[in-house]
Amino acid sequence: MKSIPLLHKTPIWVGIFLVSLWSIKAQNKLTAGADERTPSKAQYFSWINNTNEGATAEHTKINLEFFGWLKSQYGMQLDIYAMDAGAIDGKNFYGSIYSDRFKKQFPQGFDPLYEQAKALDIRLGVWGGPDGFGDTPEEEKARIDQMVKLCRDYDFALFKFDAVCGPLRPEKEDAFIEMMQQAREHSPDLILLNHRLGLDKAKPYATTFLWGGNET
Repeated sequence: MKSIPLLHKTPIWVGIFLVSLWSIKAQNKLTAGADERTPSKAQYFSWINNTNEGATAEHTKINLEFFGWLKSQYGMQLDIYAMDAGAIDGKNFYGSIYSDRFKKQFPQGFDPLYEQAKALDIRLGVWGGPDGFGDTPEEEKARIDQMVKLCRDYDFALFKFDAVCGPLRPEKEDAFIEMMQQAREHSPDLILLNHRLGLDKAKPYATTFLWGGNET
């Protein structure tokens, strides 16, 4: 496989992951956000700093300041800063940006972090689960609206959806597709990292797939 240089004259830092979109099986860029011709992105996941308790606003602010220092000191450009498990969704549960839990972790929401990241040419991303659509039309719409808001208001660049949250129910695949279509109206290049989701007709909307379907 041809090696594609991604970051030039840049030190390697623990916790920085290069999302190699070059080697992905061919995808339709309009539905998957990227394809095998899309340049790779320099990405950081906060799992190096937190586990299922989730990130906080202060923790994220400090990390972004660090990446700002790397940029000014070494010219290292981070493309995506992704908040891992516990920011909104968590292990075995689906969360809400309107919940008391979220407000405790992010008292001002994502607004100040979005502005801080934007000033550094960094876009935000988040870990979550593929479902969360509830059992009523109102709950389904609330989930779709929430995830679309992340792209519309905060220009999110990445969703890492993991079955740890719970699987996508087959009857909710249409809702999943609707959510991704609406989200990509605002972030056309939105990356969907697919971790064991078992997608069927929604598969074209995923950007990446685990090698052999397993963690590596």
